[in-house]
Amino acid sequence: MSNKLEINGLECIRDNRPIFKDINFSVKSNQTMLVRGKNGSGKTSLLRVLAGYIKNYSGNILFNGNNIKNDKELLSEFRFLGQKNTLKGNLSVQQNIALWELIYQVKSDTNEISKILNIEQILNVDINSLSDGQKKRISLARLIISNAKVWLLDEPLVYLDQDKIDLLQNIILRHNKSGGITIYSSNTDINLEYDSSIIMDDYVVL
Repeated sequence: MSNKLEINGLECIRDNRPIFKDINFSVKSNQTMLVRGKNGSGKTSLLRVLAGYIKNYSGNILFNGNNIKNDKELLSEFRFLGQKNTLKGNLSVQQNIALWELIYQVKSDTNEISKILNIEQILNVDINSLSDGQKKRISLARLIISNAKVWLLDEPLVYLDQDKIDLLQNIILRHNKSGGITIYSSNTDINLEYDSSIIMDDYVVL
């Protein structure tokens, strides 16, 4: 199924100042979009609004023509991956995966996910024993398991060296080809492919 995300006149104000305003774009299945801008320009806030974490905004967010605001079913198609991991450090990688399966009420193919992420050798290792780069890859497993259609990645290249960036690129392409949409933010030059981009500066899109 083809999916489409449309943003019309999106504005978010906090403490009487604009976090961002007048944002308009559309992106569809098999596409990746880059949100570029300096620190404090509102990139993370934009992704968190799209994920449903920030509800105080005006404008429209349409997924396949339907407004997502306060629609739990539509919001379940969006998954946000922040810069800080949300892994359970007292559990192993395998146990974290099992927990996500419980949360999303799905049964995943752990062997396939392990191969995709190149984590076969660390499934039984506690999260606290992993490097930041390994934790980043484990966090990607949550996106895959959730089966969400729209991935929202905040600075996904942090802690990743070039070979792991290539791995992430392949994971995104796999997601997009299955009908997914990927939006990610960056404040630096990036080594990931993208189909379109917006630049956020001084609260507005240039």
